[in-house]
Amino acid sequence: MNDSPLPKISVVVTCYNCRDYIADAIRSVARQTLRDFDCVIVDDASKDDSVAVIERTLDELKDSRFRLIALDKNVGQTGATRRGLADVQAPFICFLDSDDLWNEDFLERHLAAHLNESYAVGFTACNARLIDGQGAVIAGGVYWFGKDRAVADRGLAFAPIDAARVPTLDPAGKSANWQKQTPYRLYTKRAVHWVWVSTSSMMFRRSLVDLVFPDDDETFRLHMDFYVVVMAQMVSGSLLIDEPLYSYRLHGRNFAANNPILGGRLHLSARNWGRTYAGMLDRMLAAMIEGRERFVTALGDRQYRRMVLRMKAARMSPFGAWLPIVRSWFV
Repeated sequence: MNDSPLPKISVVVTCYNCRDYIADAIRSVARQTLRDFDCVIVDDASKDDSVAVIERTLDELKDSRFRLIALDKNVGQTGATRRGLADVQAPFICFLDSDDLWNEDFLERHLAAHLNESYAVGFTACNARLIDGQGAVIAGGVYWFGKDRAVADRGLAFAPIDAARVPTLDPAGKSANWQKQTPYRLYTKRAVHWVWVSTSSMMFRRSLVDLVFPDDDETFRLHMDFYVVVMAQMVSGSLLIDEPLYSYRLHGRNFAANNPILGGRLHLSARNWGRTYAGMLDRMLAAMIEGRERFVTALGDRQYRRMVLRMKAARMSPFGAWLPIVRSWFV
């Protein structure tokens, strides 16, 4: 037993034209078993009545931990998140998308993972259930979580499914019950492969977010999550919680997850993101070089040079990438 108090947590919820789901998202935060948190909801100048829904929900909750910032001008994902960050100070920070839902023990489980006795990580991330627009479960988890999606099932014509991961259905209660699991995996590879679900699945150390958060709101109006998560992984690594602790909602109006068909190795997005991600990586590399002083201060010169070399390798063809990777081994 340690008598030291637990660290505080801040939650930033950003909303844009999400009147149908924002109230449920806020209530999922209010139901957390870990109670010592504050939550700011930033409405990014929604054109629907999201602000009215948020205000009504907060009036019903009557919870001083929650507050609303309604922006007069739309500033995009990065700008709205930055405004929320400016309003909170806790050493741990979580971001919840306005159409997703947290399990009641989300904050508790993530903070416990951060406080493990083996390795301090920059951020934790969990798996997700997939739900539809009405909140019904449509998939028990995301198959690529913790894997390189490009090779997750390559060559596996018959991939075994662990029977322990198949739920027991309760027809009378109209519910599914999965066995509890608590596997944790440390992921320290400096790689650009997306092995997570979304930022709604994560808890960050605030100091890490301050280090890697993009400087330009307009350039990063979208895809802030990709930028922050990949940069954070490059800097510090992550701890993966294989159990789904939140619900990712597929409601048909998702910007990224727009594939109407689920199944096997089909991605949630039907869009080819290659060019978008390539542009993001170029911006990350430029930010690393331009912000060399602050990165070296945080990481030391050796780790900084390794990170830059790995990012350069990510922007090259497989035939050319080997050189900066080998060079990073000898830094």
